[in-house]
Amino acid sequence: MIRIGICDDMIEQLQMQKEIVRNITNGIALNVEIECFQSAEDLLCEIEQKGHMDMILLDIKMSEMNGIEAARRIREKDNRVILIFISYYDQYCKEMINVQPFAFIDKPVSEKQMETTFKCAVKVLSEKEELFEYSYKKVSYKILIRKIRFFESDKRVINIYSTDGVDSFYNKLDEVEKQLKQMDIKFLRISKSYLVNMNYVKEFRYEKIVMNDGKELRIGHRYKDEIRKSYIKAMEES
Repeated sequence: MIRIGICDDMIEQLQMQKEIVRNITNGIALNVEIECFQSAEDLLCEIEQKGHMDMILLDIKMSEMNGIEAARRIREKDNRVILIFISYYDQYCKEMINVQPFAFIDKPVSEKQMETTFKCAVKVLSEKEELFEYSYKKVSYKILIRKIRFFESDKRVINIYSTDGVDSFYNKLDEVEKQLKQMDIKFLRISKSYLVNMNYVKEFRYEKIVMNDGKELRIGHRYKDEIRKSYIKAMEES
């Protein structure tokens, strides 16, 4: 599933853009979740609480925080999301370049232009995203790595907690960790039971970590030193 955010402080524009995007995705049989926001603040709050989006359509000029500032804050934590600016105004050209937009669509929005841009964006997403593959009951599945919050080992079952919900399969957490390392993808092992995506960690404490959705995961005693080193390194790189 592709998560799409549309942000415009004018409700008529918001509804129109949602309808156009829905028509396009239905036409290409694309599984999407479309969320609409009338302010950049609401958009940022949603991302903070539920994790990254795949594509965001942003109006530039809004009554409170403008789209450029919202994009700047989003880019501080996510350099993968596809940003598409939609506006009557083009005087923000220099500022837009700094936040690496994928495209700019003029208002009033035409369905033809939106469709061309949207299909190109979907193609880019499919080409650059890394996937975690697993099988359950002889059926193969794939999930976007960046949507995974953490893996949980429960006896012989691995539960994948992602922004789309919870999925399960049979394996050992050591094997999952090995698979991710071979893909050169960094997840943090915090105990025998948990393998965590650091992008979703809100707070490190001595006995536990707090995820950005408020969930608390206990740190195993023998993992504490490694976690402390990883945390210090992440702070130095941020």
